[in-house]
Amino acid sequence: MEDSSIRIMDVLSDDQRTMLEAIGTPVHFPPDQAVFWEGQPSHSALLILRGNVKVTQEAADGTETILAIRGPVELIGEEGVLLAAVRSAKVTTITEVDGLDIAAEELLGFVESRSLWPLMYRAVVQRRRQADRRALQARLDVKTRLTHWLQELAEELGEETEEGCVIESTLSQQDLAAHIGASRDAVAIELRKLREAGLLSTGRHRIVLHDVKALRSTD
Repeated sequence: MEDSSIRIMDVLSDDQRTMLEAIGTPVHFPPDQAVFWEGQPSHSALLILRGNVKVTQEAADGTETILAIRGPVELIGEEGVLLAAVRSAKVTTITEVDGLDIAAEELLGFVESRSLWPLMYRAVVQRRRQADRRALQARLDVKTRLTHWLQELAEELGEETEEGCVIESTLSQQDLAAHIGASRDAVAIELRKLREAGLLSTGRHRIVLHDVKALRSTD
């Protein structure tokens, strides 16, 4: 399933991208490390150069819901900076991440000097619409929600090998359940069925999709 959010870096000119990268400070994060916390002041944004992160929100009962997976050449955390608001979600690394930390005042100065406010606000609106679409998907059965999510992970994190599409990450069954709004037990049952059908295999921090086309046909 394609993420239709505007990727800021893709619509900037080469000169603008170079200028934005020049005001960032290189940072590195290991897997499974929090980068931003929900409710934290938005003092900076992160331009991801390598690796992937998950964006989550915590419910009143303490459970986390995965809102999105973000990867290379994506700017995250800019919404709080632009709106002068606290972080609306937590961002945690899935893999090792290299990026550029861009201070709020530097980002605001860049946006102002390049007249990029309309573009930035449009990106915020589209990301919120994406969250609404995910809410609608929650009405589908667990199997359909899970196979949709596995296809998204394949597009974002997958690497084609002789085994199939390999997804290497720190995402757990609980993470999969949190994202699709299902119980861990329900996800475990559907994963077992998919394994028995020969469509995938699982290991520690690893999922292999042996036939993505066949997986898509099970939706």
